[in-house]
Amino acid sequence: MLRQIHIFFEQQHIFVKDFAKGFGDVELKNVQEIIRKYMVLPIIGKTLNRKISNFQIFHRGEDNLYFLFVTDLVDTIQYIEKFIKITMDKFSELFPEPLRIRETETTQNEFSVFLNQIQKDLRSKISIIGPSYAGKTTLYNLLRGNVEKTIIDFAKSSSLNINGLSFELWDFQLRNNFSPLWSKFISGSDLVILVFNLGNYHLKIMDHFRNLQKLDSNHSKVIIIGNKRDLVEDDDIKRIKNELNIHNFVEISLNSPDAEQKIKILIKEIIGLKEDLPQNFEEMVKMADNLAQSGKNVQALAKYKELVNICTEYQDLEQIRLLKSKIDEINIKIREQTKIRREFEKKIDFAVPAKVKFEKKISVKPLPSTLSIDLSLTGKKADNALLPTIETSPKKLVAFQEIESKPSRLKIIKPTKIQYKAKKVSLPPRSESELKEKTRVKMPLELFPPHEDLVKEIEKPKIVNFKDELQKIISEKGSSLSLKLSETLLTDLEKSLGRPLTIEDVTLAAEFFVKQDQLLG
Repeated sequence: MLRQIHIFFEQQHIFVKDFAKGFGDVELKNVQEIIRKYMVLPIIGKTLNRKISNFQIFHRGEDNLYFLFVTDLVDTIQYIEKFIKITMDKFSELFPEPLRIRETETTQNEFSVFLNQIQKDLRSKISIIGPSYAGKTTLYNLLRGNVEKTIIDFAKSSSLNINGLSFELWDFQLRNNFSPLWSKFISGSDLVILVFNLGNYHLKIMDHFRNLQKLDSNHSKVIIIGNKRDLVEDDDIKRIKNELNIHNFVEISLNSPDAEQKIKILIKEIIGLKEDLPQNFEEMVKMADNLAQSGKNVQALAKYKELVNICTEYQDLEQIRLLKSKIDEINIKIREQTKIRREFEKKIDFAVPAKVKFEKKISVKPLPSTLSIDLSLTGKKADNALLPTIETSPKKLVAFQEIESKPSRLKIIKPTKIQYKAKKVSLPPRSESELKEKTRVKMPLELFPPHEDLVKEIEKPKIVNFKDELQKIISEKGSSLSLKLSETLLTDLEKSLGRPLTIEDVTLAAEFFVKQDQLLG
């Protein structure tokens, strides 16, 4: 069975046609590496083939073009080679300039129709075998098309279409279960369906048909169907499986209304036919295209990658190739924007987007000297000549200035150090009565600043990782910033504010950055 056709030009993958599940995107790259030497230097006029995994590849090159067919193991090089030659000739006729294959939609559709006919001409074969009176002809009549051919007096064939693919369905109506013609009948089958009667079977005959498939069609896929399920009790099924040593056969009544649908679903699953993409897939592609056209590259990139994952699951290589080309275009735009942003960041510093002030005025009182404390305890007035000389100019004691957000950078003026000169003070000796009076005096509270003058503790931020939060807000607004630059921005901001950051600070910084980024874009 033909599964995939790949066409390369100068080792570049320019076309793919999927008929059934074959190599995924990663597996295909591995296959390209295996045959790369032949792609670089083709053996003109020779078709090569080899087994890879559960499939077989046939490849042939001419000039700068290289063709790769992926089939089941049952196909032979003598059978496939002529179809590769026909395909190469048709492609060269329709596309004299291979790289412009996407520009001619009409010609591309013509080539696609041609390849569908190639798949049909390869005649993928499904053979129905089994003991007499098991229900083989019933199954054949259930699936066959309108046109029927008589191969020999006791064998017929008809077409079967599933998911747009064409198969030849063969029914062997010979009553001799051990006829030597059975071997020729199933030879070359892509799928063998073995039908037996659940209510009337013979172990020796069943072993004969199972061995027949293994000896004469060992590369074929197999479905075993236990017919006439309605005539067998549930308790008998386990006994039948143990007697036949078959635990994976399908139990069905071919006369039931849903039998045809169940059999076709089973064939699709065993052969490995592709499922259709989700119904809203085209709508999702348009949504991603609109994001890209509106300049929202980060969101568009995420959407395209999501679509690639969907196509990978459904193994639609054609859609994967188209989406990856769009991803490459988006990545180029993002790299260009990043380059411009980095050049801009070298010229300017990050600025705080809003004005920041201390809401409470902080007062600072000078520490009392030893002399003033002693005099306050004794209740005597101090001689001014005995006190140390202290410069009391408010500007020289401490300076606080309002912090503003400026485009250049934040500045904080450090307080001027208090300068004073301490003189040696000699106190007159105290009498014994004075010392007794000192022990009865209370501590004067007016020397200490009130509680309201203390600096209020800033609340700890609720969000711990501000770097991730900053990147998330910037990404939601349609821009992007690396982890390193996010850390730099937050570090500079915290140093400038002189306090721990809050979520409001992070939000303001993100909004300011996005505005700057949009101006650059």
